[in-house]
Amino acid sequence: MTRNAFVRGASRDGPRADTTGMGRFELRALLGWVALLAGAVPFLLLWLLVQRSWAPLTGLDGEVAAVLNEVVGGRTLLVSVLSAVTDLGGAGVSVLVLTLTTVFLLVRRQRRLAAWVATTGVGLAVLVPVTKAVIDRARPVVDSPVVDTPSNASFPSGHAMTALVTYGVLLLLVLPSVRRRTRPWLVAAAALLVLVVGATRLALGVHFVSDVLAGWTLGAAWLAVTTAAFRGSQHSRGRHADEPLDPLDVPPDESVDGVRAADPALPGGRTTALRLLAALVAVCALVTGLGLLVTGALLDTWVGRLDRSLVRWSAEQRSPGLTTVVELVGHAGGTRTVVAVGLALAVLGVAVAASWRPVVFVVVTLVGEVTAYLVSSQLVGRMRPQVPDLTAGLPTGASWPSGHAAAAVAVYGALAALVLAHGRARRRRWVLALPLVLGLAVGAARVYTAAHHPTDVLAGLLLGGLWVWTCARLLLPRPGTGARAGTTAPERS
Repeated sequence: MTRNAFVRGASRDGPRADTTGMGRFELRALLGWVALLAGAVPFLLLWLLVQRSWAPLTGLDGEVAAVLNEVVGGRTLLVSVLSAVTDLGGAGVSVLVLTLTTVFLLVRRQRRLAAWVATTGVGLAVLVPVTKAVIDRARPVVDSPVVDTPSNASFPSGHAMTALVTYGVLLLLVLPSVRRRTRPWLVAAAALLVLVVGATRLALGVHFVSDVLAGWTLGAAWLAVTTAAFRGSQHSRGRHADEPLDPLDVPPDESVDGVRAADPALPGGRTTALRLLAALVAVCALVTGLGLLVTGALLDTWVGRLDRSLVRWSAEQRSPGLTTVVELVGHAGGTRTVVAVGLALAVLGVAVAASWRPVVFVVVTLVGEVTAYLVSSQLVGRMRPQVPDLTAGLPTGASWPSGHAAAAVAVYGALAALVLAHGRARRRRWVLALPLVLGLAVGAARVYTAAHHPTDVLAGLLLGGLWVWTCARLLLPRPGTGARAGTTAPERS
């Protein structure tokens, strides 16, 4: 019986036993349990050897920690790069990625896959601290620590385990949607990323080799458990008319993404790209021209005096409680927050619109904002306020315009634009208040910390506002015309 014939039979006669592909299913289930044993047995062996202080393993752990500490110690740039890469296996990134993946699948009506992702993520969040608390191994002690040593136990490495599970989940979801010749490259990329994250934990001197190996093996075991359990539950439920027996292994034409290839990611093609480039040049020229005007002809006028007096007045209002609040508000325009919100908008935009166009819109908006900020700040070269500031590590000659204010307006303006384009609520235009309120709040926080003058903030708001408006006009459908693909998808329980 063919695949399509079976689907028609199942929908007409109700649930029935499916014997098609049983050999393949049994083989894959067996491979899942083999993977479980391949991960669990090495982990238990490593645990036993660590508890017994087996000399060869203890010697390897100590020698690698000492050598890497000697190589990395004193190299500030290398430590910064390692610290940035190691965050890819951190709990924050994992929570963001798995949460967005779960929401994406829910919007696309793939509830069983969403449950699998959520269960895997919750189990990971429980398994890491529990195993650390039970084994309670001390962290490495090196001659010259390059980062602060985490307070929790060392065995197993939470970053190594988290990286393997998180990117393993994404890999299993993506593989059925790509061509077969592309799959080995994706597997290699995911494996390389997991290996690199584990290596950074060794290089930063916060884990032993055995910790990282244990994290990988325990992560592989947990991923194998949830995957085998999911496939087993799918088999017991039988084949449904609207969902394949094994969604983790489906042909590309039945993949779970549901993205319409006919909907162009860049409407207008080259013409739109040239218009965006011209608009970016115009925004850069406008902001740069205003900056040269303020820092030149208007510096000694009432504009310059008001600028400086407002910064001094803000500094006089400082208090511990207010500073804490201001720091929290300032994070809304920080790099990490902007990247996280941008990623969320891109993922949810694809889920709702069933098109890659929201991804292009978000990427162009954020990249264009950063480009305009870098160009104008370098051309103007305005010095920071001459007031004791509450920041650290900021370039002294890049005060105009405020990058935080521009980023806040751009990313939250992108959120508002997507809601207007694809939402259906009658009062959704209220969402336009979000970029305005958050942009002003972030800008006020930057003046309070003496990172920027008020005119810097206004320039940032202008930059972010003009650019996100331009991107929305050229890349998104008009408000109210965007189809919510998620509402038309068949119900899947």
